[in-house]
Amino acid sequence: MTIATLLDYIELFDSERNTGSGETDEARGITAINIVQDWFEAIVAGESEIFQRYLTVTTTADTEVTSWPSGLLRLDALWYVDTTQTPNLPQWALEPMYETGGHRPSLSWPDTIVLTNSTGKPRRYYATGPHSAGRIFWEPVPDAAYTIRYYGLIAGTDYTVRGDTFSYPDPCAPAFAAEATKILRMGRDDPIADLQKAAGMQLAAALENCRRWWNDDIGARHYSEAHEV
Repeated sequence: MTIATLLDYIELFDSERNTGSGETDEARGITAINIVQDWFEAIVAGESEIFQRYLTVTTTADTEVTSWPSGLLRLDALWYVDTTQTPNLPQWALEPMYETGGHRPSLSWPDTIVLTNSTGKPRRYYATGPHSAGRIFWEPVPDAAYTIRYYGLIAGTDYTVRGDTFSYPDPCAPAFAAEATKILRMGRDDPIADLQKAAGMQLAAALENCRRWWNDDIGARHYSEAHEV
């Protein structure tokens, strides 16, 4: 499905709209659809594993931190990938650390005597989230360039022309178009109170996304190491 279909839906919801190819409301209609997609993704980011995709980041040798992956709105898991075999397959899940700065453990004396600045393949990580200064900190500090696969919700690309492919399943399209139609009507004749109400609802969703972007290790308890009794 392309954005042209959603623009057709908008005309069905509001017969006064002219969102056909080259018509007066086409560009505004695409902008409204982009707004709805941002709102939609803010809500979906608070749900576990919905619309999950995966890509990779690469660590830098002797560097503790990697920039937050572009467009990643919800982090479900990080896995170390073995690039020495074909196909490249994930070998182990990195363990999340929830203590701020926890990728560099601090110990009380005399334990500090044995605390060393180890390097190697990442086993654990601490993340600061999806914003312009977002970072992922590795433990131990990587001693080479390693490939790490991340799973989560990745933001869809903004639409620019009617021929762009819609990023979500077809059943989502009518809801997107209906919400976009509301936005277009607000810009024309709806009372400001309605716009304030809509803004409040979407700001709440965006704020919830800022709180719940980290979804790693929320499932049932599992055991990965054997212990002797």
